[in-house]
Amino acid sequence: MIPIHELQSPRLKNIRVAELEEQLHYNTSELHRHNYFELFIFEKGGGDHLIDFDSFPVRERSIHIVAPGKVHQMKRSPKSRGYVIHFDESIASGNNTIMDFLFDQICFDNEEMSPYYNFDSATATRITQTAKLIWEDFNSDNELKGEFLKNHLFLLCILCMRSISSIHSTNSKNQDVYQNFRRSLRKNFREMKKVKDYAAELNISEKKLNEIVSSKSGHSCSQIIYNQIILEAKRLLRTNISTKETAYSLSFDDPGHFSKFFKNQTGVSPSDF
Repeated sequence: MIPIHELQSPRLKNIRVAELEEQLHYNTSELHRHNYFELFIFEKGGGDHLIDFDSFPVRERSIHIVAPGKVHQMKRSPKSRGYVIHFDESIASGNNTIMDFLFDQICFDNEEMSPYYNFDSATATRITQTAKLIWEDFNSDNELKGEFLKNHLFLLCILCMRSISSIHSTNSKNQDVYQNFRRSLRKNFREMKKVKDYAAELNISEKKLNEIVSSKSGHSCSQIIYNQIILEAKRLLRTNISTKETAYSLSFDDPGHFSKFFKNQTGVSPSDF
């Protein structure tokens, strides 16, 4: 069974900062998930980071962000160095820019938006300096450190947002449609498994929705819907619930239909996963 960890911070209720080599209250080298965000800043690299069954390299001058609920496993080199920041969504309450970034980018279960951010030398230096300031202030007795930590965490998020915007130029209207589709999918994928359902909700034709989604992601709407279902199925199958229970959790009436669907999409049966 994959454990789910809660935020434990002895100093502030909604944020915790630690050096990578610091011992946490759970084993990060085993598969796990948690109910808060994790932001890793790597000054020195080495090893790999498994996030929702995809492997990302641990490289120097990079940031990884893991959203609540995602299954992950850190297999970094003992020589790697940096910081990890645990925080829950309440820290960004009232800041729409940061909330949109966290929930429209990081929380999306989409393969085109990587949780991995690499930076040029100048930006990386700024990031590591900011991370060190955050760590030092977290361990201080400064009465205003909560505001300091929040603002500097926002700075790290903004630097990640800049790295995205330099790669992804967007048509704002189409981007809104795409983000609304992803929001609806994240909320409704268990019950809504057909493109026509999302098109109707967004008041757009199936053809137009497919065109927009394909231009943004390189995949059809159907494939993205299937990918979301399969990702959640993999998460559930790594727990102690049965294939039958997994099928019903994903609103499949027939466990046999679910098993066939899973094998068609992954090449293996649920029992062999």
